[in-house]
Amino acid sequence: MKMFTEEAIKRFRDPKNTGELKSCNAAASAGDPECSDVIKIFIRLKDDKVEDAKFQVFGCPSATATADVFIDMIKGKAVAEALRITQKDISDALGGMPIEQLHCSSLPIEAFRKAVGSCKR
Repeated sequence: MKMFTEEAIKRFRDPKNTGELKSCNAAASAGDPECSDVIKIFIRLKDDKVEDAKFQVFGCPSATATADVFIDMIKGKAVAEALRITQKDISDALGGMPIEQLHCSSLPIEAFRKAVGSCKR
């Protein structure tokens, strides 16, 4: 079984993108009923770019680590570019993930897609 990388452990222990973004123009949640993880993403879009984003998580260390790195990946990006981020991109940014935890990387992507779809721009 593959273990967590130092990057994943760092992201879980000291995430830098947590909290509620008060001045967001969209927010959405995604969850995994099998493991009970839930991620909520708050985004502020301006001129079709992700100006800022934050997340809240109720779940395992992998959910926290994947959400934290995903937020770093989308900040400052055009929405179209951010929408192309994959589970593999997230896993690669963390230096790999245990296969049994890979499903966590789908949650921030799903929440972001929902938030973009509901955004009032």
